Amino acid sequence: MVTKKKIKLWTVSRDFNSQRLDYWLKKNISFITYPTLCKLLRKGIVRVNGKRVKNNTVLRIGDKINFTRTIQEEPSFDKKEKYNKKFAEFIKKLVVYKDEFKILLNKPSGLAVQGGTNVKLNIDIMLDSLKFNLEERPKLVHRIDKQTSGLLMIARSLPSSRYYGELFKKREIEKVYLAVVCGRLKHKVAKIDLKIGIEKSLSSITLYKVLAQNNELSFLAIKPITGRKHQIRDHLNSIGNQIYGETKFKSLKNSEFVSDVKDLHLHSYSLKFQEQNKSIKKIVAPLPIFFMTTLSENGFDNDLTNYDLEFVESENFKLINK
Repeated sequence: MVTKKKIKLWTVSRDFNSQRLDYWLKKNISFITYPTLCKLLRKGIVRVNGKRVKNNTVLRIGDKINFTRTIQEEPSFDKKEKYNKKFAEFIKKLVVYKDEFKILLNKPSGLAVQGGTNVKLNIDIMLDSLKFNLEERPKLVHRIDKQTSGLLMIARSLPSSRYYGELFKKREIEKVYLAVVCGRLKHKVAKIDLKIGIEKSLSSITLYKVLAQNNELSFLAIKPITGRKHQIRDHLNSIGNQIYGETKFKSLKNSEFVSDVKDLHLHSYSLKFQEQNKSIKKIVAPLPIFFMTTLSENGFDNDLTNYDLEFVESENFKLINK
């Protein structure tokens, strides 16, 4: 049943001072998906102080936000094939850590974090299934690629969302990824400092260590210093060692290795950060079965306790900047 929500007027509180409008919308209009909210902004239906605005408009205390027409809750998840009990149980089984502040999922490769073109099932629309004993709807803190597996952090309250979001923004969360890439790498430990993005305009830094290798594939531990979109995939492709199963960034040098591989071998393995009570927390996500199988088939040890996954003395890593 469609429930109509009569939207009147909101006043921006101190909690959202200096925050972007799209951030306010995501936190306060949870019954509408983010892509739909963006569409409402483009059409001028969302107004701030009576004026048309963009999603990056910065809010101030006392600003008035309103909609120019009545907004109704989108059709139920059942009708749009976005939600069913089976999937709700499935997403609960992805939880690898939960406390009063946050939930950590071990996201499988192929499951999108948010909706988009031709995306019916995603983590964002299923967050109500992860309320557990709390009434507040959980909130995404960050994103990882649809094809990437591994840790995804979800905050259980608005204050927690702000806290962990700031940690990611300030690069105070240490992220370690594991990957299988094509070919042998020239350097066993290195620091890739190459610009990526449109016209190669974004400065990006990625550290890597070779854990094991044979003549065709290499097993790597990776620590992104910056957090650019597709950074790891772009960087490894740029040095001629694309990720095994890569479809977005294709290097002709390694094309013979990836033709029959369906799964991207890139896994968000661990997150290490200072908790709200000042303690240091480290959470890990086990590798998916397909990844473990690839390691075994190539003679690599799939017991991760036998590898050094820490990044120390990185100032001595070989610099790759061209």
